[in-house]
Amino acid sequence: MDSNKKITLIIFSLVVILTSIIVVIVAIGSRETGYNGVTNKAHLTAEVVKKSLTSHMLNGNMDQRDVFLNSISSLKDVQSLWLVRAKSVSEQFGPSHLANENPKDQIDIEVLNSGKEKIIINESLYGATLRITIPYTASSFDKPNCLACHNAKEGDVLGAISLNFDISEDRGSNIMILLYIILIIGLFLIFFLIFIQKKIEPFTNSFNSLVQVLKRVHEGDYSVRAQAGILKEDKEASLWLNELIEKLETVLTGIEKNLTSFVHNRASNVNHDKLISAKDIIEDISEIYHYKKTIENDFSIDDIYYRLISVLRDKLGIKHFIIFETDLVKDERKTIFSAPNTKPYCSLEKSIKESCRAERINSIVSSENFSEICRVAKCNKDEQHICIPFYINDQTNITIHIVSNSKEELNNLKYQIGIIKKYLEETKPILESKLLMDALRQKNLTDSLTGLYNRKYLDEIVEKKLALDVKNGVIYSIMFLDIDYFKMVNDSYGHDIGDDILRKLAITMKKSIGPNETLIRYGGEEFLILKKDATQENTKELAEKINNEFSKIVFNYGGDNFTKTVSIGYSFYPIDTDQFWKCIKFADISLYEAKATGRNRVVKFSKDILKNGDKLDY
Repeated sequence: MDSNKKITLIIFSLVVILTSIIVVIVAIGSRETGYNGVTNKAHLTAEVVKKSLTSHMLNGNMDQRDVFLNSISSLKDVQSLWLVRAKSVSEQFGPSHLANENPKDQIDIEVLNSGKEKIIINESLYGATLRITIPYTASSFDKPNCLACHNAKEGDVLGAISLNFDISEDRGSNIMILLYIILIIGLFLIFFLIFIQKKIEPFTNSFNSLVQVLKRVHEGDYSVRAQAGILKEDKEASLWLNELIEKLETVLTGIEKNLTSFVHNRASNVNHDKLISAKDIIEDISEIYHYKKTIENDFSIDDIYYRLISVLRDKLGIKHFIIFETDLVKDERKTIFSAPNTKPYCSLEKSIKESCRAERINSIVSSENFSEICRVAKCNKDEQHICIPFYINDQTNITIHIVSNSKEELNNLKYQIGIIKKYLEETKPILESKLLMDALRQKNLTDSLTGLYNRKYLDEIVEKKLALDVKNGVIYSIMFLDIDYFKMVNDSYGHDIGDDILRKLAITMKKSIGPNETLIRYGGEEFLILKKDATQENTKELAEKINNEFSKIVFNYGGDNFTKTVSIGYSFYPIDTDQFWKCIKFADISLYEAKATGRNRVVKFSKDILKNGDKLDY
């Protein structure tokens, strides 16, 4: 229902209600007026009868009273009339022999006893009557004086007169008058309704037009414009509204055009409302800004990856995803993060440049686009995957592998690709900087010849790691290695050959150790091995393994074939001493003990091998 009909109906309803109230009041008033008129007529008749009967009694012609009463009864609308004597009158003058002077019903008796008049109205669908019984009371003020003839006191009831009136005609007249009133009011209401509808139509039409325009704008259609109304006010309102919509459309179009490209068409798939799109884009930009400020102050690469994982999982609500990091130099891939209960559709770890379609073409790959678009990825039935590669620098690439279990989830993922890429873009410079710093740090802590850690790295882990581990009850073994007769190699074949032998020893040690061992080139041909959770058995076993494996290598330089051996000494920290550098000295002393006792040996530290001065320090 439009506003015109609503307003007209409301006004009409109020007028109808008001009119109904007036009609009811008129009906009630007309009814009461009719009853009051009959009542007054009854009182007048009672007074005439009273005077007439008194006159008959004084003149001695009481035999004529029946004629008189009958004449009164024959008056218009009087159905019946009768008189009732009080008991005191019958006692004084004797009982009456007239039937119409005796009480006819309980009402007569009640009035005689109480001295109060009583009115009874009987109404039905076809007629209406009014019965009134009026008492006659003794009064010295009447003319003639009642007390002069009657043995009674002032106010005693001497009798009563009862009259029945037919008021059907009066009621019918009242009803007809009421119907005329209703008819006139009805005609007035019809004309009033037409008049009101015509008068408010320009206002309501304008209002309806504005409502439709606002509805379209609310739904996101900013191209709609309001039509100018008939009234001056309507024209001004339409003009102002159109100017407002035009400004809003211009601003929102500009925001959507500029900011949407900033967040990779983030809102293009879901919202057609420019205002909602602008709101979403601004929220995204704000979140991306805070994300960038946060990762700028993160300490490590792991911290940055943790932030990125939190964004994908918590902010964007992606449930099933894996983040791969590819070493472009080694052409190897490692998994940075894998969501719970999520397995990738490919298991590539090597040959990434050729095998991974997403990284090879450096573009998003979605299994929805083409069946088996990536031959390496093996999707389950009714499942899809999306791979988003992102180039960091010449050494590192990131790929986000997202798994979708439903069409709805896939549609949502496609909608979020743009914002994911924006987060990656903001991550890139910070991550690249961290990678470069780590590379520089790694280079600074690594021996360029062998690729093993150097003395600086040892100094760093002593301060940051070993002290805490030892405090928690961890035992380390410290092994010192030295190539036997290495100086002879340098003197006979040159330092290049010596460097090559050192590299091969480093390779042999790398193959022999596990995750609990750390290799350090201590200086020259000396190497140090830190073994965590060390025991006498596993330390000696590792030392002998390195010794045996290295001794098997046959070197061929300048036509000469020869093998080399190493001597190894080891000590336990903090068992042998709670001072780390002193424990290294003990391992070094054990190494020289191995050399002094024939070389190609593994010697455990004991205080028996200490010299006099060292014994004093021990």
